[in-house]
Amino acid sequence: MAGWIAAAWWVLGSSYTVRGDRVGVLIGMIVLAGFAGSGIGLVIGTVVKPEQISLMFSLILTPLLFTGCTYYPWSALANFPIMQKAVLVNPLVYASEGLRATLVPQFPHLSLLAVFVGLLGFNALLLTVGLRQFHKKAVS
Repeated sequence: MAGWIAAAWWVLGSSYTVRGDRVGVLIGMIVLAGFAGSGIGLVIGTVVKPEQISLMFSLILTPLLFTGCTYYPWSALANFPIMQKAVLVNPLVYASEGLRATLVPQFPHLSLLAVFVGLLGFNALLLTVGLRQFHKKAVS
């Protein structure tokens, strides 16, 4: 843990401070982000055929990762308003922005209300689609 904090301080500079007053929000974000990740896995696992699993990395996971605001904050796309709106269909945007808002609130990020609504909506959608696809494969 101390190494992680030291690395964050080295990357983000001296303005980075560890916040202890948002532990509940952090735990909620981790749980919601975990459900989103498992929902994505359930949908991909039930939609992609086993013969085509190697294509999944180049056609699904790479664009999902690079448009998920994991390497940059969502606000960094302000100069590209079309792209800034387009990436909002990616559930990883809400997960990374929620964790960013919880851990380093002094940096720009999406509002926590938008993050919670986005993650709850995507979790419901992914769970519904994934369970339907699983039911189709399991019953037939």
